Amino acid sequence: MLRKWIHQVSDTVTSQQSSLARVTLMQMTSCIAAVVLLSCTVSYFHLMEVLQTRVRLELGKYVAERGQRESQIFQLAESNQALTKEAFLSNLQAQADRDPQAEFDRLFYTWSDGTVRNAPQNQPTKTFDTLKHPTVFIGKGVKLTPDVKRRAIAMYEVLSAYAPAWRNQFVDTCMAAPDNINACYWVNVPLNLDIPAETNITTQESFYIGDKAHNPTRKPVWTGAYLDSISGYWMVSLTIPIDNSQGNYIANGGHNIKLNKLIDRTVNNYLRGTQNMMFREDGRLIAHPDLLEEIKAGKGELTIQKFGDPHLQRVYEYVKAMTPDQKVIDNPVDREFIAVNRIKGPDWYFVTIYPKSLLIAEASKTIQVIFLTGFLTLIVEIISIWLVLKSKLLRPLKQLTAATHKIANGNFEVCLNVKRPDEIGQLAGSFNHMVQQLQYSFRLLERTNEELEIRVKARTNELSRALAHLKNTQTQLVQTEKMSSLGQLVAGIAHEINNPINFIHGNLGHVNNYTKDMLVAIKLYQKYSAHLANEIQESVEDLDLDFIANDLPRLLSSMKQGTTRVREIVLGLRNFSRLGESDFKPVNLHEGIDNTLLILDHRLKTTDADNNTKHPAIQVQKQYGDLPLVVCYAGLMNQVFMNLLINAIDALEKTPEPTIIIRTERLDRERVKIAIADNGVGIPKDIQARIFDPFFTTKPVGKGTGLGLAICYQVVVDGHGGKLFCDSTPGVGTEFAIEIPIDLANMVT
Repeated sequence: MLRKWIHQVSDTVTSQQSSLARVTLMQMTSCIAAVVLLSCTVSYFHLMEVLQTRVRLELGKYVAERGQRESQIFQLAESNQALTKEAFLSNLQAQADRDPQAEFDRLFYTWSDGTVRNAPQNQPTKTFDTLKHPTVFIGKGVKLTPDVKRRAIAMYEVLSAYAPAWRNQFVDTCMAAPDNINACYWVNVPLNLDIPAETNITTQESFYIGDKAHNPTRKPVWTGAYLDSISGYWMVSLTIPIDNSQGNYIANGGHNIKLNKLIDRTVNNYLRGTQNMMFREDGRLIAHPDLLEEIKAGKGELTIQKFGDPHLQRVYEYVKAMTPDQKVIDNPVDREFIAVNRIKGPDWYFVTIYPKSLLIAEASKTIQVIFLTGFLTLIVEIISIWLVLKSKLLRPLKQLTAATHKIANGNFEVCLNVKRPDEIGQLAGSFNHMVQQLQYSFRLLERTNEELEIRVKARTNELSRALAHLKNTQTQLVQTEKMSSLGQLVAGIAHEINNPINFIHGNLGHVNNYTKDMLVAIKLYQKYSAHLANEIQESVEDLDLDFIANDLPRLLSSMKQGTTRVREIVLGLRNFSRLGESDFKPVNLHEGIDNTLLILDHRLKTTDADNNTKHPAIQVQKQYGDLPLVVCYAGLMNQVFMNLLINAIDALEKTPEPTIIIRTERLDRERVKIAIADNGVGIPKDIQARIFDPFFTTKPVGKGTGLGLAICYQVVVDGHGGKLFCDSTPGVGTEFAIEIPIDLANMVT
């Protein structure tokens, strides 16, 4: 079908027979198909090799991590029992020099069945506190020698001290002795109080694997997995033999560990497509996802050899034959990888079976993608070749006709192919040259228009900037003239008020003295004129002369304080009137700040006289440093203080405890710093960069011009060569900091 389609495509290239086009199309198709097939084959084998290497590494890492994880509980058990062994021997050594009879009688009771246990026989076993105490059993017929008693006491005390801390990790903690003594800490199971009198623990596997006949190396040993009849759990028991200093076998220590979770993790937590199993070195199966019922029926004694499955036997043989440094084994018979790691403690094998069919499936998917990509590439190449052949024969004239229509419509973005050696190529070259000439002329005209537009736009922008600068300058001149006129007006008012207020203030002292003298004279007259006329006496009583004598000095004192306050205000107005001064002068900046505060005193009080609003009185904290006289424009600096303080007052309208802090300090030999801070609403972050722009304000219409901070910036930075900073946090407050040189005149010079 593909060959037929190729013939159809090649036949459409031209109406005449074109053997060259057909042959070219067929050859290109064959070459590309061969390359795709070869690429898929090579890619498959390379990918299989890469995947095998990767899978081996991942399997080795996986079983190592699983082995380490599953070994933790067994290693913890061995560590615990090593501690138990040491504590048991230490306890025996501590008892060596004393008679154990009294302690033995306190802890243990002889039952009617001939056994000795650590609870009265008539006490219900359910009432025994298994959370705090272990249960102890001494079989009947055991001779209660001092040595037996000491070991029984030691087992009880060691388990009471250590076993409760291990109850969450282990089913129980036990100790036993060859004399048929057994001690067991098992929460909610008073084991040694319930077992029959005929029980002989030395016949149980968990005990006899610790004697010298079964364990000559005297190392910790583990039983096989078994189904516990009491709890119903799969368990395994650890036994650690305990010999005294003479080498005599005197006891065992041990833990019972539930295996249900371990078996469940082994069976159910596996890599996709794999299978986990666990068995002992002798082939006894611990866990297998397909043989759980068989293992249960065999009571944990089912071996791979007995089960007789050929695949399991091969796995067991490969595992047994592996070297210590091997982690992953290749099983070519069953086409699988066997990953192995040993669980520390019981030394079981944790085995993961990885079928190679997973590799083939993954590699096949990749190869399918490669093959599909190659096939699509083949189709695209065939179509591309067909399109190229078609374009060489059919499209040139159509392109020339279309180009003439574009030029007629004003589109000069036309360029025909001139690499053809025939007449069409020559015609295309001449046509392209004509188009280029026309395009150049139109572009030249467009460039001239663009240049004119740019010039007009630049001139317009220049005029806009000049107009804005002129408007700004005009506004600032008006503001400066306004402040100058205000200074002259204030100076005139201060002068006119100063003379009469000085006259009143100066004469109040004389009036006070005269009044005192006159009151003294009246009192003397009253004293030495015993018989005053009735009319005079009634007049004195009506006047309440005593009240006048007491109240008149207070009135005169209040009048004097009032005139003193007026004189201070007049002095402040006269000092502030220096706003219009334009010469450099040594100035006391503290005096300028104080005068400004004096003028604004009405706004600092509880009731603002400007807008008849009530608010908490503004506390002004002056933290003045030791400043020298600063050579500057005194009037302009007063204006800066005025603008900054007004802004601070405006920002405190809704603040419950409004405060303004004014700090001054000398930074170095050449500069001073004035900071004015408030605890008002603050300035939002998004507009802080614009606060010094002329005409920018956040105040309501009619309340602010937007020139206050712009004038401050111009006065401080441009007029005094200083710096003006703003540090504001919304909801916390704002601080404006001024840094100016101490002697501006010298710096300007």
